Amino acid sequence: MTSTELWDHPPEQEIRGYGEGRITIVLPPFAPYAPLTPESPLAFAPHDPVKARAFAESWPTVEAVLEERPATDTDPDLPETRADLELIQVGYWGNVIAVSDYSLVDNGLDLTLLAQTRALAERFPQARIIGSTEIDQGETHEETVVRLPGGATLHTEGWPAAEPFHLDGDPHAIARAVGITPEVLAHNHIDLSGEPWTVPWASFGEVLLHPFEPWGYEALKMSEFRVRHTEDSVLHMDDIWFD
Repeated sequence: MTSTELWDHPPEQEIRGYGEGRITIVLPPFAPYAPLTPESPLAFAPHDPVKARAFAESWPTVEAVLEERPATDTDPDLPETRADLELIQVGYWGNVIAVSDYSLVDNGLDLTLLAQTRALAERFPQARIIGSTEIDQGETHEETVVRLPGGATLHTEGWPAAEPFHLDGDPHAIARAVGITPEVLAHNHIDLSGEPWTVPWASFGEVLLHPFEPWGYEALKMSEFRVRHTEDSVLHMDDIWFD
């Protein structure tokens, strides 16, 4: 089942490039930074598919959930066709919520991730919210947003080795607020004093999430849905993935 009403392209049409868009919401109680190793137990409650569906139905880019698909792990496949763009994944593990939605992906024009995380901060004012997107179409555009309780915000976006590269906020203050030391950053090969376009901002966001960084674990399951996106989201994806 696919949704064709708003699209100008058939479900089987291949997209241009590849990429992903993810947001993680961590609600209190928070935990101190704890690096994960292959032997570390995952610090997540069991996935709740009922709450995951309710979250998907309330997600601002979604007009309707059309189909609930088999659960997937937290490393979903990259999209290849227009039909793949209709898929979103939602994980709901106690105090941790995560969503993957290809309509979040941007190339610096609409700043969709910034807008959606702002809405989430209003909905969950006590949460740590970290989102990242990337799209590779010959070169890679990346965007990262960090929002902390109390309003501290970091936003980065741009292309590699490009000026101007957008950096808004103080990453050092963000790290201190979450209890991330310079030693932890160095261990994770993150140098916040480097030129902004050289810093791995998505990796910085992952470090801020530990031990509740959910992405990439086969043992951690999340729900997958085929949805009908809103008209604005479809128009945005049409610009990003096909033009």
